[in-house]
Amino acid sequence: MFKKIFCSFFVVFLLVSCEDQNPIPYVKVNFTVPINANNLIHVGKYEYFTGGLCGTFVYRLDMSTFLAYDRACPYDWQDDGYIIYDPALLQLICAKCGSAFNVLDGFPMNNTKSNYFLRPYKAILIDDMMLRVYN
Repeated sequence: MFKKIFCSFFVVFLLVSCEDQNPIPYVKVNFTVPINANNLIHVGKYEYFTGGLCGTFVYRLDMSTFLAYDRACPYDWQDDGYIIYDPALLQLICAKCGSAFNVLDGFPMNNTKSNYFLRPYKAILIDDMMLRVYN
């Protein structure tokens, strides 16, 4: 009996804890771009695109891995806070509040105003020359 109650409680806990805690509203994103028409042709380069809440940031990590985030800052997106990339620090920094985020995972850096991560998007190569960004 205790085992059933515990299992039921655990399942409910997992469902509640998996809710999206990010304050940035969900916005449908689905676009395709040719990587040879912009900086994404080179590893370590990045581009900004329209789409998402405040635009989309895409970074090429290696030959087959791309990272994509909404440019909205989780701390002050309602006041037009958006992130820009600082290649020297490998960080995304909010132009308004100064919150900094790791480009590799979108998580906030220590001693920054935001407690939430950037909204990530999926980014995959379709045929070695076309990149699809979506959620």
